[in-house]
Amino acid sequence: MSAAEAKTPEGMVKIKIALGLILGLNFLFWCGSHDIYERWSGIPPVPTRIGAVMMTLGDPELSYRSLAIILQNLGDVGVDITPLKDYNYSELGKWFFLLDSLDPISDHVPFIAAYYFGATKVPKDMAYVVDYLGAIGERPVGEKWKWLGYAVYAAQHRMYDPDLALKLAYKLSKMPNSDTMPAWARDMPAFVLKNKGDKEASRELMENMLATENLSLDEIANLKWTLVKSLGEDPVKVDQIIRMRGQGEEH
Repeated sequence: MSAAEAKTPEGMVKIKIALGLILGLNFLFWCGSHDIYERWSGIPPVPTRIGAVMMTLGDPELSYRSLAIILQNLGDVGVDITPLKDYNYSELGKWFFLLDSLDPISDHVPFIAAYYFGATKVPKDMAYVVDYLGAIGERPVGEKWKWLGYAVYAAQHRMYDPDLALKLAYKLSKMPNSDTMPAWARDMPAFVLKNKGDKEASRELMENMLATENLSLDEIANLKWTLVKSLGEDPVKVDQIIRMRGQGEEH
């Protein structure tokens, strides 16, 4: 159709009809496809460490950073955000350890594991997070012990496994660099025992710590408060332990 023909009434009608047909077809297409979008196919297979490094031409740090971002955004596809209960935590655990082998120093992936994937309400899924955080938290480097502390909390309050929590708590309290940790980390076994219901064992452990360990005045006061207010210990007995501690330090 020439420009002159388009300006005639008949030409304008034809243009309107064509536009109407296009809009109609567009509407029909939308009706048939508006609920069709990309769907998440699940957690991708875990490559070997060699394969992961080869993907970035031999640079393990670049591989770590790129795969960590992929891990961070898993399940976010189009309008969908995949609920944690739909993740395969067994495969996630393999991803955690793969990334740890690429960069054992970074706290990026432990943070994602603890505070994002660790929000799951399924105890058997949480076990994979606890296993990972417990493993990396045993390294006496920097403040990695904090992840072991989180694993203790998760085992007790997310997995509802007090025996595992106590096992991890003892590991935390006996780490080579435990003298650099705050009192709550060293006292973790006592708190787990108390929450477990074994108050007698918790009381005995705290009394031994109060009598023998090198504690600050604030730490001594905190232990005394816990023994008296939470565990029902006689305050006179606690004061006697503290006095005996002072005598021992003088000698």
